[in-house]
Amino acid sequence: MGTTGGLGTARAEVVRLPHGDGLWAVRAEGGVTDADHPALRAAVRPAVGCTAVVIDLALVPYVSPAGVRALAACARTLAADRRALLLAAPNERLRRALSAGDFPPTGDLPAGGGRPVVVHSVAEAAADRLAKAAGAAAGAVERAAGAAGAAADCAMPAAQPAAASTGPTATTGPTATAAPSAFAIRPAEQAAPPGELLRLRKEIRHLRAKARTHPLVSRAQGILEERYRLPDDRAAFSLLEASSQRFNVRLRTLATALVTTPGPRSYDSVWFPARERRTPPRLAFAPGLRTASANTAEVLSAVLRRSMEIVGTDMGNVQLVDPVTGDLRIEKHRGLDEDFVEFFDRVGEDGTACAQASQHVARVTVTDVATDPVFDEPAREAILAAGSRGCHSTPLVKQPSDRPEGVVSTHHERPVRALSAAEARALDEMAAQSAQWLEWYRHTVVLDALEDLHFAGSTWR
Repeated sequence: MGTTGGLGTARAEVVRLPHGDGLWAVRAEGGVTDADHPALRAAVRPAVGCTAVVIDLALVPYVSPAGVRALAACARTLAADRRALLLAAPNERLRRALSAGDFPPTGDLPAGGGRPVVVHSVAEAAADRLAKAAGAAAGAVERAAGAAGAAADCAMPAAQPAAASTGPTATTGPTATAAPSAFAIRPAEQAAPPGELLRLRKEIRHLRAKARTHPLVSRAQGILEERYRLPDDRAAFSLLEASSQRFNVRLRTLATALVTTPGPRSYDSVWFPARERRTPPRLAFAPGLRTASANTAEVLSAVLRRSMEIVGTDMGNVQLVDPVTGDLRIEKHRGLDEDFVEFFDRVGEDGTACAQASQHVARVTVTDVATDPVFDEPAREAILAAGSRGCHSTPLVKQPSDRPEGVVSTHHERPVRALSAAEARALDEMAAQSAQWLEWYRHTVVLDALEDLHFAGSTWR
């Protein structure tokens, strides 16, 4: 998601454009004085599929002459890889300095490169790339049409009388019927199933969710039975349930920890003898939350609420990484229907923006869900059916080199623009704080529950 170095920092993200290309947006902070600024290092390592790079200088107080030369070198490096560089600078004085900077003329750069385009914001950079892509596509269409016309002129047959267009094949006139859209709204009489059907759907969802969790809990029960010589699985479940309730840890979370954590050295030894207790981290975005006694549901609710406030929407969801499978699993959601929640209950490595955000450890903005190839078709249809046309997926990660704890995604009724510098920073700060708390919770509260479980199992009679 970002890098740090000296007094400067940088956070990178992917802004996906409607035609499918990606814009690698690097959010810089701190003065740019040379090529060692983290933003310049991040800029020359764009994610796969990004055809242009924009460095957001909205939070940069100054760019020195040496910094301008470093930006020029960055432009050359990207141009050699056939990628364009754009500079987003809302400050007029900085914009003038960059526009008059010591950048090489277009002819000095390899094919596909040129002088960096200076724009006001990342959103304007995205619009610039979209306009260029549209112009290139229009030019290609014109060239193809011209070639087809020339070929037709060379081999034109004798003129034939035009036949009257009659019957069901006519495509013009007041009786013409448009082809149905792939995402057409269902007729009103099909939109609301009867109450009994709704009840059955809810029951089926509940059974499916239970079936997904049951193998994990059964595996944990088996470990307890064998380790502590328990008489049956009911005794094992009673131990799990008691420790879960005592420490306010979800049963699934405790079962996952039991399955993935190496067991104690012996039947009667302390499970984690060298463990140091940590102070719970502060969550600035949720000042009323007592972090020492809060559970994951409370913290993730605060994460989702704050994320939706930052970007101004009432739809979103939070997912955590499953330590057993590596999949993303929905933990909290708001404004999304049950069909959406069931479809995206577990997300693998491909086919969604949240999966890409987790894989790249960088936020992914999808400006238009309807046209973006990042989604496979079933996922696209499920998102559109829920009323979402754009989304921002932000990984919950403490440091850029860490593995994400999860992903928070906000959904929007209309196609979205790239985030502003202030919005991006607010989301990233919240994500880092929540990731730090989740790590603390896993290494403190969950391990306390495991210790309690171990004691209860070793003294069970």
